[in-house]
Amino acid sequence: MSFCTDVKNELAAMRPPECCLRPFAYGFMLFGRSFSVRRISMQTNNAEIAAAYAAAAYAAFGVKTTVLSGGTVRPVYRAEVKSEADRLKILAAFDYGIADNLINTDILNRECCFQSFIRGAFLACGSINDPKKEYRAEFTVRDGGLAAEFSELLSGYGINLKTAERGNADVLYTKESGRIEDLLTLMGDPRRALDIMNTKILKSVKNNINRRGNCDSANISKTVEASIRQRTAIAYLEKTDRLYSLPDELLEAALLRRDNPQATLKELCALSSEGLTVSGLNHRLCRIITVYEKLKDKEGQ
Repeated sequence: MSFCTDVKNELAAMRPPECCLRPFAYGFMLFGRSFSVRRISMQTNNAEIAAAYAAAAYAAFGVKTTVLSGGTVRPVYRAEVKSEADRLKILAAFDYGIADNLINTDILNRECCFQSFIRGAFLACGSINDPKKEYRAEFTVRDGGLAAEFSELLSGYGINLKTAERGNADVLYTKESGRIEDLLTLMGDPRRALDIMNTKILKSVKNNINRRGNCDSANISKTVEASIRQRTAIAYLEKTDRLYSLPDELLEAALLRRDNPQATLKELCALSSEGLTVSGLNHRLCRIITVYEKLKDKEGQ
């Protein structure tokens, strides 16, 4: 079962209070496949959502909804109010086609009613991705005007959605984890919002660990490469009897590196009788490499 299916099943299982029955059914129906005198219906791949649609219609209006199933590749469920008289009853309850706006906000005057309306809309046309893979929540709205009004409603709660076209529909979406958390909380599922917060924290910790690990690996590679160059130079100077002709401070650095090939600069400083600093020792070893490179260049001429 997908993350989206889990979330929708949880939202569908919530029972709205008496005052929210019609707002919940309103969001469910208005954002379904069709909401008109000719047809009030929705289509889904989730049997529980289809059942929830039928239950919402009956609880709010006492009307019966026919649920049919089909599909060859994957199941498809269609819930539809078959009776024209019932459809007219529902449309009249929301002043649909009479009010100036497509969304009649007069019935959403309570906070809980607005939340129930949003939850119904999400069940009808919303989706949410698994936050472990991608942050994304969206509403696929069949009508551009309806999408615009809905987007404005949500923006009043700080949930600002972007708009894109997909076929003949408008898609309102967000990829911001904070917006998704706010949306889930608004719809009455703060537990899922906390899950996303926890996922975000875990991702951040893992990224920091990986970043630190990559940085450590790069530093180790640089240290090993520098040590090889230093030992190569020292071995050459010793082989050509030039090692002990180096100035005293360079000779000490060379002997420290030669006798402790695996040690870090910090460890070499601890072994030094002069109390060298890491930068001081590194400078001396770089000078030894410079001497070596100059000698090799002369030999090559």
